[in-house]
Amino acid sequence: EFHPKRNNQVFACKKNRINYHNSINNKLRNELKSTNNQLLFNYKICKEILGKNKSVKVHREFLKGRGFDFKFFTNLTENDSKSGYTFALYDTSFEKIDDNIYLISKL
Repeated sequence: EFHPKRNNQVFACKKNRINYHNSINNKLRNELKSTNNQLLFNYKICKEILGKNKSVKVHREFLKGRGFDFKFFTNLTENDSKSGYTFALYDTSFEKIDDNIYLISKL
């Protein structure tokens, strides 16, 4: 039986406190695992395609063939031309130029 030594003590020992917080954070990490994995996968594809270039134009089917999923991105902003959107993926971005061509750029 747990008898607190202080009036604000919640856990019997340090180990119990750490295990409690780890279990809460592990639940959250498991919920976000598939989303974070796809974000990282998309990011790796962009970095490989860019190499040392500042920007590269790529066909949509090439990206899809590599496993790129267009639904996953970290930020969305309106283009400078106000005709479309730029999708950010950490420190890279991709934007639709026409129906099949995307511009991948470093931010």
